[in-house]
Amino acid sequence: METILILFFVFIAFELYETVWQKSQSFLELLEKNYYFYKKGIFTYLSMNPSFFYVIFLIFALGFDDFWMYSILVIKFIDIVFKIFLMQKIEKNENIDMLLNEDLKLNVVLRYLNTIIYPTIFLISTF
Repeated sequence: METILILFFVFIAFELYETVWQKSQSFLELLEKNYYFYKKGIFTYLSMNPSFFYVIFLIFALGFDDFWMYSILVIKFIDIVFKIFLMQKIEKNENIDMLLNEDLKLNVVLRYLNTIIYPTIFLISTF
């Protein structure tokens, strides 16, 4: 049980790290921060998303391979791919207004929701 708690708190730490470096007031501002690391290289950008690799580690190395963990993996994968798609459009100076009609405001709850949801789903998957 204490191993699960350690893995849980490591998960929270990775999610907090991602939340802090992406801290923004709006979705476009969040894209700007992501684009900054994307311009440095795709591997730099991917390294700024350690919880994605942590989920892969939990699934394939430690055997937490149930529906809930695969759900987290798929959601994180789609999130990263969608952001890369938008950043490629920005890099080519294409208009992303069709994809984002309005600049979404990110309040505190929405900003830190990932630090609650993903680790909690991890705990659910262990029972």
